[in-house]
Amino acid sequence: MKALLTLLLIVAAISGAPLFVVISAVALLWFYFMGIDLSIVIIEMYRLASNPLLIALLFFAFAGYVLAESGAGKRLVKLSTAIFGCVRGGLAVVALLSCAFFTALTGASG
Repeated sequence: MKALLTLLLIVAAISGAPLFVVISAVALLWFYFMGIDLSIVIIEMYRLASNPLLIALLFFAFAGYVLAESGAGKRLVKLSTAIFGCVRGGLAVVALLSCAFFTALTGASG
């Protein structure tokens, strides 16, 4: 049984099927052959997908992508350098402010 499912996984992956489809199909077949009711799998998937932490994680990743693609980091460093560049230790202040700003925007703590 394990050899057949492993062979199915390898053949499907080599044939160009998306990896998430291959892994999902093999997992569902494994549950089916082990005698586990497939409705339990669907209920558990819904429970995990309705977790608000998962949605927040996606939005934080999207915010990071928008900040990276918009060039906001370069503009923030230029602005901070223009304001604090002439101060003694200005580069350290610029680095600190830039890190604090992006930490606040991406939802990290610390």
